[in-house]
Amino acid sequence: MANYTFLHPLLLLLVLLFASHEVEKRYAWGRELVHLEAISLTPATTCKDHTNGRGLTLAHRQGPCSPLAANRQSRDSGLIFLRDQSRVHSMNVLGESPALPTGDHGENARLPIRGGAAPGAGEFVVTVGLGTPKVDLTLIFDTGSDITWTQCEPCPNCYHQQDPMFEPSKSTTYSDPQCTESDCPYSIEYADGSHSSGYYIQDLLTLTPEYQFPNFIFGCSQNNSHNFGVTAGVLGLGQGRTSLISHISSQFSNIFCYCIPGSESSNGYLLFGMEALRNCQTKNTTPLIIDQNNPSYYYVNLVGIAFGNQTFSLSSESPPPRTIIDSGTTITRLPPSIYSAIQTEFANYMSNYPVADPLTKLMDTCYDLRGQENVNLPEMVLQFENTDVRLDPSAVVWRESDAQVCLAVAPNRKRPDLVIIGSVQQQNLNILYNIQDNKVEFGNGGCGN
Repeated sequence: MANYTFLHPLLLLLVLLFASHEVEKRYAWGRELVHLEAISLTPATTCKDHTNGRGLTLAHRQGPCSPLAANRQSRDSGLIFLRDQSRVHSMNVLGESPALPTGDHGENARLPIRGGAAPGAGEFVVTVGLGTPKVDLTLIFDTGSDITWTQCEPCPNCYHQQDPMFEPSKSTTYSDPQCTESDCPYSIEYADGSHSSGYYIQDLLTLTPEYQFPNFIFGCSQNNSHNFGVTAGVLGLGQGRTSLISHISSQFSNIFCYCIPGSESSNGYLLFGMEALRNCQTKNTTPLIIDQNNPSYYYVNLVGIAFGNQTFSLSSESPPPRTIIDSGTTITRLPPSIYSAIQTEFANYMSNYPVADPLTKLMDTCYDLRGQENVNLPEMVLQFENTDVRLDPSAVVWRESDAQVCLAVAPNRKRPDLVIIGSVQQQNLNILYNIQDNKVEFGNGGCGN
């Protein structure tokens, strides 16, 4: 630390005031303004590991941390947002009518033939092991799907995946589940036109060497559309009775937590049970709302959004919108009136920066930040029932390039009564789902930029 003992008192005062100003400038985190260094908007080309050995690694499917790196291509935002629109369309449609019955799992179960939201939209993947000897498979991480499935040999109509395809006949722990159908068929028809079908089997699931689950029931797919990239299938983390969480509830008590990384060059984590509680439990809780018509989704009560100098009430909307937290949606969807007010507030804060061309129809409020050493962004706070959640600065914008940085929320014009909180707004948060106690908890995440 510098020694100011021999400075003139007036000079010393000036030095201290300047230092105080610099600290305030660098670390400002008030309701009105967040100072974000421009370098943090630029994703690195190498992977930064923030898991510290915790749980399963959660990685962006197109980033340098992805286990699909052998087939990794540069980020295609057009494709990401096409998938995102399909996902939102699916959720909008499912929200209009009751879902098909999910049935029970386990002995004498009637396993489901059902519909669901488009899972191919999910931008994050995890790797689990199936069978004996274990086959590692990279699956789309999806909190909006119940069924876990992977492509299996023989497969008459499968797409190309990076991992070796699972062959039940080569696993010494494979068996057929008990169900009312002779061959246990499953079929998922998604609202965007994608599909997966095959039959159910049961085999050993390996999450980590310490956590293995015999007789895990999953879909063995033999007929798929080509909407899933080079992943091996989907890991269903919804709260329905056929999901992964339900199957492993005896060990983990229907509790899990994840942290979505703040950039494609970082990884996050997925934790279960006591490990989730140790790393993610907080006092910032909001009730988990159960919808019997759509039991897979995680509904919460979002009553308002504080953004910059303004607070926008959702509870005053008519009717008040329902809110889903969803890992498979990329950018948050809001009622058009709320979106318009946030867009105006964002434009006010960004008025000192040059306007850039719209990135897509979804994100049409963009700015050119080339040459900026730091960027002033309004802070966003999600006001849930019982708790406020202050979002990470990276959750406010989508950076396509330094020349095109856009507001990362969009209007849900088809369903103004449905809010979907997407993965961008969940970045760097620990989100703990405690299904047995019907609550969701939020904390500062450990998977930084």
